Parts: sequence; C-alpha cells; structure tokens
Amino acid sequence: MRSIGLFISGSVRWVDVTKAEEVMSEPDFIGVDASIEEAAEELASAENTLIVMEDGEFVGEVHEHTVTRALIPEHRLDEEKVVGIIGFSFDTSYEPQKVEDVVDRHEVSVSPEEDLGEVAFLLDKEDLRSLPVVDGGDVVGVVHENDLMGEIAGGG
Repeated sequence: MRSIGLFISGSVRWVDVTKAEEVMSEPDFIGVDASIEEAAEELASAENTLIVMEDGEFVGEVHEHTVTRALIPEHRLDEEKVVGIIGFSFDTSYEPQKVEDVVDRHEVSVSPEEDLGEVAFLLDKEDLRSLPVVDGGDVVGVVHENDLMGEIAGGG
C-alpha cells in the first residue's frame, strides 16, 4: 500500500488510512426533470451539490455555480468573454429550463472504502468538485472538496 503524506503546519496526515465513508456528507438528490427553480430551491438548503438521478441511476451533479450560470440573462452574455471564462461556446439564444439541461454528467464515483488519496486524485483528474459515494449501486453519500479540506485541517 502506498502512503501519501500531506505536510501541513509540520504535521502529517496519512490519507491512505482515512476512507470516503468517514468524511462523506449525506447526499441531496434531484431528478433530471426538475426545473432550474427547483434546483435553486434545493441548493439553498443543500451542501452545494445535488446528485442528479434518472430512473434510479446516478447521471451527474448540479452545483451552485451551474445554476448561477444558467440564470445569466441573454443580454449579459458576451460570447467571446464567456468562451474565455468557461472554455466552450454555446447558443446564447438557448435558455435552460430543466436540470437535464445543465447537469454535469459523469460516471465517476467511489466506494465507501476508497481512501482519500484516491478521492483527491479523481477530483483533480476529472476536474470535479465532489464525488458520489456508491455502495451496491446506491448513492449513499457524497465527498466534497471541502470535506477533504476539513480532514486536512484536522476538522474531519
């Protein structure tokens, strides 16, 4: 087993012994057919991520920044600037209505027994802000970047 040490303020925390289930948060779910307004309401009381489900299956996530981006009025969109910020072009006449229009689709997940070193690696590699924790096909939790920060800071 490899050991990945985090050296912070002179102390070492071994992330290969702390498991995802020890730091994961309770998941907040939303369906792909929910409206953007429903997603905003849910996010107001959620951690900062909604796990998006379709027919009982995980399909991706919706974050606060995703919904915020969907609410930008068309007249405020300068495609050249937006492309520079988010890295891709889009149809500025299109107005998202449902979660399925804005969901960050991916299939990356971790098991409850996954070590935090691997969780951190996947978050970075896949450029994600959180990962669902899946056990037996069911989403049982979610590990957010701030959960990792809490562990690093000694709050986990």
